[in-house]
Amino acid sequence: MNGLNRQAVYHKANSAYAYMKDAQTMCLTLRTAHDVESVVLLTDHPDGWVKDEKSYYWKKTKIGMKKIYQTALYIYWQVEHHPSNHQMRYGFLLEAEQESLLYIERGWFSPEDHFIENDINSYFAFPYMHESEVIQAPSWVNETIWYQVMPDRFYDPGNLSWGSSKHFGQYDFHGGTLDGIREKLPYLKNLGISGIYLTPIFKSPTAHKYDTEDYMEIDPHFGTKESFKSLVDAAHALGIRVLLDGVFNHIGDQSVFFQDVLKHGEQSIYKDWFYIEQFPLEDSEDTRIVDHYRHFTPNMPKLNTINKEVQTYLIKVALYWIEEYNIDGWRLDVANEIDHAFLRILRTRLKDVRPDCYIVGEIWHHADAWLQGDQLDGVMNYPLGKPILEWIAANRLSTFEFQEQFVHALLQYSENVNRGMLTLLDSHDAPRLYEYADYDREKTALCLVMLYLLPGSICLYYGTEIGIDGREDPTNRKPMQWAKEFSIDFKDLIKRLSSLRRSNLALFTGNQFEFLEVREDLLILKKETKTQALYLLINQSQKPQCIEITELKNRKGRDLLEQQSILIGDEVVLASASYKIYKFENKQNKMVTKY
Repeated sequence: MNGLNRQAVYHKANSAYAYMKDAQTMCLTLRTAHDVESVVLLTDHPDGWVKDEKSYYWKKTKIGMKKIYQTALYIYWQVEHHPSNHQMRYGFLLEAEQESLLYIERGWFSPEDHFIENDINSYFAFPYMHESEVIQAPSWVNETIWYQVMPDRFYDPGNLSWGSSKHFGQYDFHGGTLDGIREKLPYLKNLGISGIYLTPIFKSPTAHKYDTEDYMEIDPHFGTKESFKSLVDAAHALGIRVLLDGVFNHIGDQSVFFQDVLKHGEQSIYKDWFYIEQFPLEDSEDTRIVDHYRHFTPNMPKLNTINKEVQTYLIKVALYWIEEYNIDGWRLDVANEIDHAFLRILRTRLKDVRPDCYIVGEIWHHADAWLQGDQLDGVMNYPLGKPILEWIAANRLSTFEFQEQFVHALLQYSENVNRGMLTLLDSHDAPRLYEYADYDREKTALCLVMLYLLPGSICLYYGTEIGIDGREDPTNRKPMQWAKEFSIDFKDLIKRLSSLRRSNLALFTGNQFEFLEVREDLLILKKETKTQALYLLINQSQKPQCIEITELKNRKGRDLLEQQSILIGDEVVLASASYKIYKFENKQNKMVTKY
């Protein structure tokens, strides 16, 4: 007879599985296999060490943990606890049909092991709950619906033939301007947008501007500093935040700094600003020797952000646009390739000047090392959007696989960290949503619905609302279309979702999802607060489905997308390939069971 499946069990202290929600509250999560029937948290009792008739022993409090998720592979258990002395030593008592085991930092032990019972230093530890270490992104971030704009591809009010060019490469200039963005701010406001994220706007020889030539100057293709100031002021007047793209990992090879290195070689005063493997950097025919220096691409040499002069310069840049133009934050390009020490210094300097500025990084993989409260407020959360895209848009995941991957991505980070994320489904670096969904309107719409139900801030890529297509760079960087009428139009849906998210913020942005039903062709998700509950019903099959939801029988609620009252009878009928969002008021003293 096999015992408890120990290999499936996972917990890590001082991580997303053990963190401070606030100065008084610890949140602890444990993953197990399905054979575990119950989990009890063992932790410090307020009495501490107690003397009995023989000796002192470590008195413990026992707290039952609840199931928050049950996927095909795992059960996730969670509990919130308020330590009486602001610190914790703890372990887990796991009960399965065949055995009971104590799981602590040292490993596995019998609950009857009296030696380990008092070996306090063998247990998991959260040494002290310092209020200063509670991770908190600026409060406004969780409320923000971003709209990503590539300035060259958005709008030029003086170009009567705007959007007609069929060339989208990095040296194909379409003529979009900052004034063009400013003119379209009311349009964005009407969509429900509350933040614009601009790809680089600084002087550069390319259309995308990721090869910065001068961080202190607006590219003349886009306008002037005055036009940028007008854009920021106009956006703020409409309640729209402004996020700039900071390319601090590398710089353009046309910058004065790298040009000086090319000209003077080892005698250049800027040689230590870069990672030069050896000189010369050009041969006798002035051809670049690209393996003699580190670079993102050959025309984007990597900056040495350990160098004090580079640090001083980049901090000056970052502060300048905050202090002089009142921007609301920075999106840091390739943030995972910038050294941690510089990011800590940069954060400290920016937060000293503007405590509520937002610092978000481009990191495509697990980013816990950058999200400890000392570097970034959040990252572009591609991993949380991926399961949605691959289940709904690409139809390459089963519903069960979607649940597994979605829960894994959600629990990679604490609730506090998730509130600071910027989650998106497409961008200038990824395939367009409508094309990824194989030009399917309903799949695209459902992806957007799910995006709006995610915690943290969310981001739309310009043109998503009219179904602009495009796979990889450069076809995903087509110009926005203004004059042309599109048969594909998601604007009304986006307006509705934006309004719903704003007016039901706690419900829509909550971190907890409950999977009421998971079948191959059916998913029922629930989110709730103390007073309200939201249900997302998705029928992926080509046939109508009759669904019985016991807790909703004979309940009055509201269909949020159809904007009408509903009364649920014995069952809900979902049309083929359809979805619904319902909202209900929670009954008083209702007991909620997590499955």
